[in-house]
Amino acid sequence: MTHVAKIKHVILIIMDDVRASHLFDLINKGKLPHMAKLAANGISCQDCITSFPSVTFPCYPNIVTGAYSGYYPKEGSGIPSYHWIARTKPPSVGKRLPYMRNYDERSHLWKIGKDLGKNCLTIFEQAGDGNYLSATNVVFRGSHFTVPSAFNSQMIFKTAEEAFKNPSQFFSSNEVPKITIIYAPITDELMHDKGFDHPDYINELINYDSYIGSLIAKLNDLGYYKDTAISIISDHGNYKAKNVHDIAPYFENLGLRQYAPKNNKGDFDANMGSVGFFNFRGETWHHHPSVDQMKDFNPSGTSSSSLNLFDALWKVPGVKYMYYRDDNNTPDKGIIHIERKVNKEEKPLKAQIEYKDHGKFQKTKYVFEEEELFGYEKLENIANLTDGNFHSIDEWLAASYKIDFPMFIDQLPRYFKNPRSCDILISTCGEYAFNYEHGKTSNDHQYSHDIALKNSMTVPFIIGGSPEIPRLELEYCKTTDMVPTLLRLLGLKPHKSVVGKSII
Repeated sequence: MTHVAKIKHVILIIMDDVRASHLFDLINKGKLPHMAKLAANGISCQDCITSFPSVTFPCYPNIVTGAYSGYYPKEGSGIPSYHWIARTKPPSVGKRLPYMRNYDERSHLWKIGKDLGKNCLTIFEQAGDGNYLSATNVVFRGSHFTVPSAFNSQMIFKTAEEAFKNPSQFFSSNEVPKITIIYAPITDELMHDKGFDHPDYINELINYDSYIGSLIAKLNDLGYYKDTAISIISDHGNYKAKNVHDIAPYFENLGLRQYAPKNNKGDFDANMGSVGFFNFRGETWHHHPSVDQMKDFNPSGTSSSSLNLFDALWKVPGVKYMYYRDDNNTPDKGIIHIERKVNKEEKPLKAQIEYKDHGKFQKTKYVFEEEELFGYEKLENIANLTDGNFHSIDEWLAASYKIDFPMFIDQLPRYFKNPRSCDILISTCGEYAFNYEHGKTSNDHQYSHDIALKNSMTVPFIIGGSPEIPRLELEYCKTTDMVPTLLRLLGLKPHKSVVGKSII
């Protein structure tokens, strides 16, 4: 079906680390007049659910592609999280050990286009011919990437203005960009360093609003505003952990040694905020270990008896949830095991998620033994989804967006289906922040994001600008709905890998 184009240009602004409730509270207080006008005269949503884990990667690339992590050799994104090990399914037989990816490393950021894989496309690649601009947007495959010489938020927004004023500075033709993505990262730095309640963080959001106002004024002066959709979203929300804990000595005392692929040493690799992602050596480092191997693991840093990794990870302070894949999983179907402990001395409660199919066709079934584990019993309509049948992402979204662990039953299998995902995932509910990466504690930040609680999973969603954009206040949506909605406004169809759907 061919859609009629309602606009000619799209500007997508991705503000890093902005919780929906914080942004709309500032809007309601009159602090963000330009964003308020875009929301009031266009489309807005205060309950837009992001990806899990609620970390910049995968949340940010999932916005730009409209897809999620999954078995990427077949469909979906190859980026499961911020840190990962390049294991494959089936396992590689090469002599070179799998490399580690850490997007804090600048050299790793430039490999994102390759890491995405061939079975998902950025919005630029989905939109056909035209000029495309990425203003500090590192998920730039299919566009012209540029970073201002003076790296600050104002200059990032000014770059987009300049592309409309003087497009020949950026492109071989003198046509203004069809799609522009502005990535604004400073809020993330301020949130971690100072907190979402610090005046500097709040003032940066106010600055963003001012820069958006300048952009709108420039588009009006140049005659492009009435043909342009300006959209605003964030990759994830945030929370403040109650405690900070140095976990590094615990792993050292267990005899676990950091994986070092260059010299073929080490037992594990982990990164932890309030969620912990653990990779362990299997038959080789090319192999994920089996459940039995993780119950009877031999750390290289000790000569003592074998270690049950599950028991060891339950002793990490504050851990309430544990997740791991079944040994018999395939890319097409499988089981993710879930355990929950309220008290360290208690036997864990158990449940499982069964999944089948891929991408937008994936469906999941949630089955628990003694009692439901995520508090879904608080909502009446969730009972319809614990009926022993398989359900779609949009069914889980509609039933769970109001509470903690929104859309989680859909999201967890998408993570674990990716062969680059970890072996055991543990989670507190924000009681502790560990800030542990690749063998050491890196900082003492108390403000973070990664958990599946609503504050970390809910972001703003706004599309305004052109009078052609309808006025809609959405009850809920998901971040992957942004790309297909913008493409529809341009009269274009999304790629088959897109899981999100147009909300107009």
